[in-house]
Parts: sequence; structure tokens; C-alpha cells
Amino acid sequence: MNIRSGLTEEINIQSPDGKRQITCEVVRSKRRSYGIVVDEEGCVTIRIPLRGSMMTARKLAWDKQDWIYEKVLLQRQRKQQREALQAETEEKYTPEQRAGLEKRYRQAAREYIPKRADYFAQRIGVSYERIRIAEQKTRWGSCSSRGTLSFNWKLMLAPPKVLDYVVVHELCHRKEMNHSPRFWKLVEEIIPDYKEYRKWLKENGNTLQL
Repeated sequence: MNIRSGLTEEINIQSPDGKRQITCEVVRSKRRSYGIVVDEEGCVTIRIPLRGSMMTARKLAWDKQDWIYEKVLLQRQRKQQREALQAETEEKYTPEQRAGLEKRYRQAAREYIPKRADYFAQRIGVSYERIRIAEQKTRWGSCSSRGTLSFNWKLMLAPPKVLDYVVVHELCHRKEMNHSPRFWKLVEEIIPDYKEYRKWLKENGNTLQL
């Protein structure tokens, strides 16, 4: 599981049952702390300071080996789901049909999302410059310093309350351009169970495909 060669610094840990080896790449950078990152492919990176101790890095990896294994397993399962969904989608629609559906969803997003933004903007007490509908690869929405709100058209494939959460999230940035406690408190005032929808996106966002 997740074995890569050619790395100058690596740390190997074992799965809880001792039957699988997980290889963690050690990356040095200008930082003060030690941290572990498991990417979408299930690859593990341990980030340490430029003059960081490999002994400390190994201890961190060994202390967190159960968490690392669970995270790798989860990311690999999600990858399999993405691949299965992509294969199913390719069988379900022709390229022409998919292009046509995407065009319809984009148009629906241009009509629906501004209405939700106007509704929540009044409740929050903010304004915005304009709304842009796109297909961001890594974001569901964003808010520029000039007041442009951008939303991923694939939100139209999500439950309505999830879409509303993303709209509120970006509108709240018109008051707090950060993710401070004050920002999240503002989001919670409008969407009390926002954590549920944020979790849904994290766990199911990859399924929002035609």
C-alpha cells in the first residue's frame, strides 16, 4: 500500500494488522512544526523543518500510524468511488449528451444561485459585485476582495441545503475575509447545522458528476 521508490528520505510504518507497509515521504521546508498530510491518492507526506530531526519525524509517524492507515484507507476508497462513478457516467451518457446536460445545469445555476445569494445577502446584511458560475477544480465557491462571488455549477447536483451553505459561506466573507471564529459564528447564525453540510461536501463532493 502506497510504496514509492527513489525518495531520499522515507519512513515506513505498518498497518494495524502488520500485513501492509505504508511508506511516508519526508519533505523538508521552511516551517517550524511537524505535520502529516494524506492526499487524495492516499500518498503520505510528513512535513518537517529544514533542520528537523528524522527521529522526531519517525516518532510522529509511529504515534499516528493508526490514524495514517485509516486516512490512507479512506482516501483509497474515495478514489475507487470516483473511478467507479466516472466509469458509470461514461457508460450512461455519450459525450454529446453529457455536454448538453452540463450546458443545461450551468444555465440553471446562473438563474438559481443569484436568487439564493440575493436572499441570504439581505439576511446577512451584505452586498456583492457580481456572481460568476464556473467549474473550479478545487473549490465549490470563492469570494474576491472586490466582491465577486464564484460558484461551481456542480453545486446544482448537490442537495439544496448544501448549496445554500456554500452561498452563505461565501457571502459571510463579505464581512470576514478569513476563517476566524467570528466568521464561523456568522455562518452558524444563518445555517445552524452548517457543519453537517460541510461534512457532506467533504465526503460526497466527488460524486457530483454527470
